[in-house]
This record gives sequence, C-alpha cells and structure tokens, in this order.
Amino acid sequence: MNFTDPQLRKCYESNLVTADGASSELCKVQALIAAHDLFRMLEGPHSSRVHETIWHLLLPKLRPSLRQWYQRSVADNGPVGDPLRDQLSLMAGEQPEGFVDICREPVWGA
Repeated sequence: MNFTDPQLRKCYESNLVTADGASSELCKVQALIAAHDLFRMLEGPHSSRVHETIWHLLLPKLRPSLRQWYQRSVADNGPVGDPLRDQLSLMAGEQPEGFVDICREPVWGA
C-alpha cells in the first residue's frame, strides 16, 4: 500500500498483524481503521492523514474486506452502529448487512 505520509505508513505497518481466520485484506482494513482512529483522535477529523486512510479504505480492491469489517462491526456493536462504519457506508453508497437506513424511516410529526 502506498502512502503519501511517512507517519501514516509507520502507523499502518505497526498495526498490520495477522489475526486468526482473517484474510490479509481484512488485516489491511483493520490496520487502516486503527491508523484512522489514532490520527482522528490526535489531529481531528479534517486531518490529511485521516482523509488518506478513508481514501484507502474506499478503494475497490479493499471493498470486499471492508464489507467483512462492516459485518463484524455490526456483530460487535449491534444496531447502535459505529460512526466510522456509518460514514464509510454513506461515502461508498452501500448499506452493509444489518445497517439501518434511517432515510427510509418515517419522520416524526410528518
């Protein structure tokens, strides 16, 4: 994976570990998410490093593994959701399994 920022690359590589039963692509997604979370916490949501991690996560090559991560995220968090999962779903124009489409729910008082 090619990064424009050396600190982002270092963070990604330090989080890139193989988990039991996880594909190498899913491990890449998890490492990107760990880097995203760290730089979002340290630098805020508008950080160039945060934007670069999102860009990598939305690449077509990682999309199947991102869907796997969605499913695991739904299993871990239940219907409450995860802000990153929700943001990526919106940006990708996809609704992962178990993701509630709030746009189709009735508006109170309408």
